[in-house]
Amino acid sequence: MKLKTWVLSPQSRLDEVCSEACRARINEYFEPVWNETGRDYTQEELSERIAEAEVIITSWGSPSLTDEMLEKAVKLRAVGHAAGTVKNLVPKQIFAQGVKVYSAAPRIALSVGEYCLAALLTSLRHLTEFHTTMRDGKWKIAGLKGRELTGSTVGIISASSTARAFIKLLAPFQVNVLIYDPYLSEDAAARLNAKRATLEEVMNCPIISVHAPKLPATERMLTRELLALIPDGAVFINSSRGPVVDEQAFMEELQSGRFFAALDVFEKEPLAVDHPIRSLPNVLLSPHIAGASVQGHLALMEEVVEDIIRGLQEEKTMYEVNEKMWEVMA
Repeated sequence: MKLKTWVLSPQSRLDEVCSEACRARINEYFEPVWNETGRDYTQEELSERIAEAEVIITSWGSPSLTDEMLEKAVKLRAVGHAAGTVKNLVPKQIFAQGVKVYSAAPRIALSVGEYCLAALLTSLRHLTEFHTTMRDGKWKIAGLKGRELTGSTVGIISASSTARAFIKLLAPFQVNVLIYDPYLSEDAAARLNAKRATLEEVMNCPIISVHAPKLPATERMLTRELLALIPDGAVFINSSRGPVVDEQAFMEELQSGRFFAALDVFEKEPLAVDHPIRSLPNVLLSPHIAGASVQGHLALMEEVVEDIIRGLQEEKTMYEVNEKMWEVMA
């Protein structure tokens, strides 16, 4: 018998994260109840429906599940989130209830990895500066030459899924990867073709990419003293979370103009219109879109659905979140 499955996303959001093939798969394997309200459900509406749900499939905008809802959800076997973190979606208690939880975050990581590679190559070759010069009717910038990525040393902060995706994309460039992550062993680093390093060693690299999750332990982990270690001429990329960096100290370092930064995340978002970072020529800015791509978003629900099916068939899963991961994930 097919499992009663609530697909919470309204049509407008479903079109973004669920392909036609995914819809067909859901109809084939489950007994779906599609959201036909034209909007996201409220928590009250979900609470009224959750008692019959055996599987729940969510995405951005879906209401979060509460402990009270879980008490009603006696038939619930799996929750699949066609988006990133599940920490704001389900309470930790869900694991004690034996419900399987799945997140499409690893698929989003591929999109973030591609963003990091694009931002890095753009920064190394000074494309933003040359673009501005050409727009202003000028030609070359005297004395300004780009640098190659091949053979460089890249420092990675946190061995998260986005870092792993980025490292894979760096492989053809024969880079030396140093990685800081207090939970990563030497053997695990070696399997990533990287070498474990201290945070100070990583901050001394000519290329630095931040992939740390937002946790109490990572808030402003990049202090004034660590930011001062960034070498002149370096490229600094942050596609993780803004609060990982001491913003005031970082602004002072950036205003010196001694290194280049590509930033997709900020301490407060959206970034204020009058934020001084908007006017700095040595910064490439993007509005928290590193994980957003047409193909990436359209694959999210399909990836989660297939993993739920694997889990129900007691096969190895790729996107399952367990309680052990909870404390260290974003």
